[in-house]
Amino acid sequence: MQSVNRNRPSNAVILQNDLAQKIADRQEQISTRRRINRASEDPAAWSQISNIAKVQANMGAWLKNIDRGVSIAGQADGAITGINDQLIRAKELLVQASSQTISQADLVTIAQEIESIGDTISDLLAQENAFGQPLFSIGPPLEIPIDDNAVVIAAPSRTDFNALAPLITTMAATIRTGNASQRSALLAPLDAQISTTANIQGKHGIESDRLEQGAARLKDRQIDVSEYRKTLEETDLTVAITEVQKMLISLEAAQAAYARIEQTSLFDQLR
Repeated sequence: MQSVNRNRPSNAVILQNDLAQKIADRQEQISTRRRINRASEDPAAWSQISNIAKVQANMGAWLKNIDRGVSIAGQADGAITGINDQLIRAKELLVQASSQTISQADLVTIAQEIESIGDTISDLLAQENAFGQPLFSIGPPLEIPIDDNAVVIAAPSRTDFNALAPLITTMAATIRTGNASQRSALLAPLDAQISTTANIQGKHGIESDRLEQGAARLKDRQIDVSEYRKTLEETDLTVAITEVQKMLISLEAAQAAYARIEQTSLFDQLR
């Protein structure tokens, strides 16, 4: 029996409207390929998607940090290698200068080259990275965040090399004015600095490896998180299209049935 209020739609009409809205919603999901377009459609999933989006943003920022760190670490490694090469050359010169038969003129030439080595090392330590900042920080070493609770040292501190300049200066002066015994005595501290520089480079290599490993882990996590987000957010097109087809058939049947009922009711009124 129809409602006594003719301005109120019948239950059949309400059901048809609801079904039509469901079809429209499902068609929107098909066109956007998103299962959820509004929080009201699935509040729990929407909340998870929002949290995942924040995690993805953080991972993107960490990967950018790692890219920056890798660039700095590579430049630092080249600089440390250059410093080590200069120290090895300085040792060759010091051994040469420790000879009892070397001339004073040759000693002056060697001293000048030692001073040039000091200038080269100073330039290597004073250079800027690709981002316009000191490659070797004057204070604590440059730390790069690569996760919530993880940082990696992209380049050692300049203070790790503080002993080099005084040693080079002493070597040049001793070669100019000292005797062979005094020059030979500088070989031990120079060897110690060569060893120290090698250790610094070894530790730096470990930190560089951590950057690479951190990037690999983050990229794997990005894939996992992205796949999980898809399960929450994206529409299965095959299922969605099948559902729309079924709902369209149901809607057509309901409309046809309603039309027959309304037609019958009209005939009853005309009799």
